[in-house]
This record gives sequence, structure tokens and C-alpha cells, in this order.
Amino acid sequence: MTNQHTLYIKDRRDKERIIKDAIFSLTGAKKSVLIKGEGKEISTAVEVAEILKHRMYPSIEIANITLGSRPFYEYNRRNRNKQKNHKNIISKIEITLRTKTI
Repeated sequence: MTNQHTLYIKDRRDKERIIKDAIFSLTGAKKSVLIKGEGKEISTAVEVAEILKHRMYPSIEIANITLGSRPFYEYNRRNRNKQKNHKNIISKIEITLRTKTI
């Protein structure tokens, strides 16, 4: 059984809900929270992590930050015969916050 809660940021409007869920998880039974964001939501993920760090300063710390990318396929309708799929790359971030052991 893992002691980590994963929160996915899909939209900027989810920011306050994610902050609330993370606070409940960290003050409850979970030892760490993993915040994931992709594309334009990377800045929202960083903002959520910083808000949590400053709001709960003495009790949590940023344990790990992972940057990466994954393929993103987009169907090209204009040139169906020439190119079936156009492969793009989308960036992602994973930020792990954990409670400090005193």
C-alpha cells in the first residue's frame, strides 16, 4: 500500500480544488502528494506546489521534481494521403511534496 496521493491538474480552474485536496491528504494519513501537470498546466502545477509549500511551511518540503515529455499525436485532416499522423511532443512535470519527519 502506497502512502502517496496523486493529483492531476487538467485545467487552471482546478487550482483551488487541488490545493484543498492536497492539504487534506497531507494532514491526514498520506505522507506525500504527487502533483502532475502537462503542457500549459505546468505553470499551474508549480504555482500549486509553491502555495502549498508556503502555506504549510514547517511541515512539508519539496521532495522531488521530474521534468519530461511524451508524444502527442494529432491527426492531420488536410493532407490525408501525404501524412496520416503528425507527432508532437508535450512537456510534463511531476512535483512530489512530502511531510517532514522531525
